[in-house]
Amino acid sequence: MFICTLFLLTISYHISWCQYDLTNVVRGTKMSVNDDMFVSASNAFSNFAVIMHPFRNISAGGAIRCNMRYNTTDRYVHSVAVAGIAQNSTNDEHFIFVFAAEKMSTMTPYVCIGHMIKSTCISTVQCTDMGTGGFSQEYFLIGVDSNGTFAYGFTNSFAFKLDIYANSIIVNVTMDSVWPSSGFIPHAVDVANTWAVIGGYGYFDDVKKNYAAVACIINLAVLINASCTSLTSETTYLVPSNVISYNELYELSVAIRGQRVVVGVHRLSTFVILKNLGSSLNVTHIHTLSYADASSFGRVVDWADDITVAVLVLKPDETSWSKSLVFFYDEHSVKLTTPLFTFPNNQQILGTRLSRPSFARFGITSGGNMAILTENADILIIPFTPAGYTSTWNETTERVFVFYFIQKLCIGGTYKNRTSVGPCQICPSGTRNSGTLDNGVLQCISCSKNSSTSFCPLASLVDIDLSTVPSYSQTVAYPETGDTTDMEDLLLKNMFQISSDSRCLVISPLLWTLIAGGVSLFILLLMIVIKFFGCEQCIKCRKKAKDIFKHTDIIGEGEMWAGGLATLAIIVLVSFSYWFSISFIRRYPIEDINEPATFTCDQSLVNAQFSIVLELIDIHQLK
Repeated sequence: MFICTLFLLTISYHISWCQYDLTNVVRGTKMSVNDDMFVSASNAFSNFAVIMHPFRNISAGGAIRCNMRYNTTDRYVHSVAVAGIAQNSTNDEHFIFVFAAEKMSTMTPYVCIGHMIKSTCISTVQCTDMGTGGFSQEYFLIGVDSNGTFAYGFTNSFAFKLDIYANSIIVNVTMDSVWPSSGFIPHAVDVANTWAVIGGYGYFDDVKKNYAAVACIINLAVLINASCTSLTSETTYLVPSNVISYNELYELSVAIRGQRVVVGVHRLSTFVILKNLGSSLNVTHIHTLSYADASSFGRVVDWADDITVAVLVLKPDETSWSKSLVFFYDEHSVKLTTPLFTFPNNQQILGTRLSRPSFARFGITSGGNMAILTENADILIIPFTPAGYTSTWNETTERVFVFYFIQKLCIGGTYKNRTSVGPCQICPSGTRNSGTLDNGVLQCISCSKNSSTSFCPLASLVDIDLSTVPSYSQTVAYPETGDTTDMEDLLLKNMFQISSDSRCLVISPLLWTLIAGGVSLFILLLMIVIKFFGCEQCIKCRKKAKDIFKHTDIIGEGEMWAGGLATLAIIVLVSFSYWFSISFIRRYPIEDINEPATFTCDQSLVNAQFSIVLELIDIHQLK
């Protein structure tokens, strides 16, 4: 009996551990950031990465990074939320964050407060169990109010309010008293000072047929009687198993800015903007975008400022720097072609150390700074920059998992007139920025008003006076295959052509053949005159010449001395033919040829054939 009981306990223990994917940093909220503190949780390495003053300039002391190891291997962290600098901290030494976790062996949920001392990296943890366990929490969300005083936790079975400084659970209620719709499953949360918004799925009818994506506003003083608003008007039924258990496609994201809320509905490639009316939420805008090459849109959303929404997009083939991008939109102008900018971009690239990462989550602080957690648990810290500056990748050879962007002036031809984490903008036509100024450029300088002589296009560095610039055409004619492509035809065409052009006359094979023929005719006439002249000495010379010409005769095979004279002209013609053939062969490949064809009258002669499908009609073909 004892052995059977032990066996069943062992099986139960291993099954419970299989509920948890330790390497997945996308599930839950594995990072949290504000202007004072960044925390990310790695269940695979049983470690919290804690960065204090993450966006502080190096001149002011820079960021301070510490690691907080889990004090047990029997822990799965669902979510983290930063409180920041402790209220009673001296010299900003004491930092606090909160995390929601489970004991994997017993599936017992609990909440912990983490304390970190900046100067020593000494950490302590205070934990409180939130139930007896027995089943895994698919979603265990945690949030901290904007004052960093209270933490709030939400699951599908209970909700609680934690006094961080007293380490005391003030409110602990069941979900039935919180949500008006039965079967509500929370998927995302963001907490303001006195209210919070939870995004999730719940039934909106009595017969429990149709789950709907909803956003619920809740009073943080009592944590009961939340008011929920449907996010979409879809009529398709949702499969309960997809919303009850974790499914990345059905994830939601929530972010609060002032009295407004943005909710990302990943499955529908949609983000919804709502307004807090006090006791309820009102949908003001619904934006659905479908990028052809994007496999994910809206899994994470946040406010970049009061009017700018940031959306996570997975576009594997978009850039050579990453598989994911963060798109920034003006909330009043959201279209496929109208993002204000994206991150990364050609001014804010990611180094090769990251090997084209995919972003798991990002967060933007109330001060406008941004932090990104990649799926490999690497961390990107991107501080906001003032007008005239942008933040750029800081290359490092150190073996680190945190990578920083640093502030730099806008490059020449660009400017920036607002504070943001984004790149500089291109100077419009008619304006310029030399890029040599010591201070940031808020607006590009106007160029000359004389449009007839001023050349000042987009991204100009200087204003160019066109009257000082010589004009010439840079268009290159399209090469075209000649009428004759056969080698024998080319030889015949070039051997027997003659022209009045002096250069062509000098290299004309026909001309030199005629000259050689003329010399041969003169010798023939001279031989005839000597024959009838009767001079014995001349006759002897004539006989020797005949013997020589017979030996050079290739026409009569040595039988006719006159054939030797004709051979002279043939040798000239064959020599020119050989010269032409060798020179023509050396004009291949065409990519290595830069000089004109000096061995023929047509200096544009090429040893290639061309096939042109698309041509600009304004550029003439090379004949």
